[in-house]
Amino acid sequence: MSAKPSIHWSAIDHAVITCADIDKSVAFYGGGLGMTINRLPDGRVEAGFGRCKFNLQPAGKRYGPSKNAGRHWSANICLLVEHGLSDVEYHLKEIGLRIEEGPVTRVGAQGTILSLYLYDPDDNLIEISEYRTDAEKI
Repeated sequence: MSAKPSIHWSAIDHAVITCADIDKSVAFYGGGLGMTINRLPDGRVEAGFGRCKFNLQPAGKRYGPSKNAGRHWSANICLLVEHGLSDVEYHLKEIGLRIEEGPVTRVGAQGTILSLYLYDPDDNLIEISEYRTDAEKI
């Protein structure tokens, strides 16, 4: 077994919530909890709060890796690393964890992120990301 990696976790960027009725969810998070609502052209809705957000997505639609088409899971969590996503990718491969997708460019709560996706043992989607500067975009 290799040495424990030095991963510099910083925060949860966003969580994804699959919604049976997107309008009821928007009313709850936007109207009820006072979060900032941003409707996206693809049917998803961003509910912003502080430096974080929830991505509200309609049930039955495909977003993210193709394995997600029509799935309902209990969590899709995006974890941020300060730097070294390539080191994280190397470590995951070295210990035999399957990366479902990535690295791919996505939009986080504060701008452009580079992300890796994998599933935990309970089939929750875990996204590990780092923010990119303009010079680092791929």
